[in-house]
Amino acid sequence: MGTATAFGSVRSSGVTTLVLALGATWPADRKALVVEADPAGGTLAALAGWPAEPGLVSLAAAARRGAEPSLVFEHCQHLPDGASLLAGPARADQARSALGMLAPLLGRLGELDADVLLDCGRLEETSPVLGVFEGADRQVLVSRGRLADLQAVASWLEPHPAGPGSGLVVVGDVPYPDAEITEALGLAVLGHLPWDPQTPDALVAYPASDRRLRMAPLVRTARTLAEHLARDVTPLGALDELDEDLEPTGRHAPVGGWWWGAGCCKHGGPRPPRTETAPSPRRRPSEVDGRGGPVRVDR
Repeated sequence: MGTATAFGSVRSSGVTTLVLALGATWPADRKALVVEADPAGGTLAALAGWPAEPGLVSLAAAARRGAEPSLVFEHCQHLPDGASLLAGPARADQARSALGMLAPLLGRLGELDADVLLDCGRLEETSPVLGVFEGADRQVLVSRGRLADLQAVASWLEPHPAGPGSGLVVVGDVPYPDAEITEALGLAVLGHLPWDPQTPDALVAYPASDRRLRMAPLVRTARTLAEHLARDVTPLGALDELDEDLEPTGRHAPVGGWWWGAGCCKHGGPRPPRTETAPSPRRRPSEVDGRGGPVRVDR
């Protein structure tokens, strides 16, 4: 039996690019199924030049009277590397309608003898796939490395705590060490994805092993992360790398924690390089800012 891993973002952060790259680089000895379950609509069919059907809408029509998860494979296209891909419709209204009908079936995809990669798009309280995301074997949040994006993840996690084995993938540059992000959010940083808007176009046309793609930064990073997720090993940047003086809960500092405020300068930029005279990063919101005043922490 495989594992269902759901991917989502609190702000638009390249979830589809990540899931596509993982599907294209998934270990060859494991069967992969990519599901484009984004309520905002799909982009991969148009990117690849595929017809509108088969896909999510045709599956919803076929599954009206109940179906087994294996029915999904009858409505898939295929990436050049062989992974099955259930493409979503371009229109958001069609996507939301189909996903609302298919939520129970999508929630059972973990029963398949395949590793399922679910692109749940942007996470919202009204998303028809929020239950699918939260019910997956493993949840992976995707975020840019900017302060505002990481704060949005922290706010989301307060009412939606991540399950065991979950993690975070950071897209683009980030000025914060992985250990500090993990400490503040309680999520291991699984990897860093380069910002690369051109390569996804090629991933639907050529195998990731093609000489034109195999050394691309996005492909190399995705291949490493795919191996990691497929083997289900201890997360990179795991929690046990943190110091032992965390909060009494033993897991992490409060979500939305102190360092988002204390670690930033007046205008919200990244913290300056640490020096011997800099305030200790483990001190609490009563720490002073660079001018001797108290630092306010937004929750």
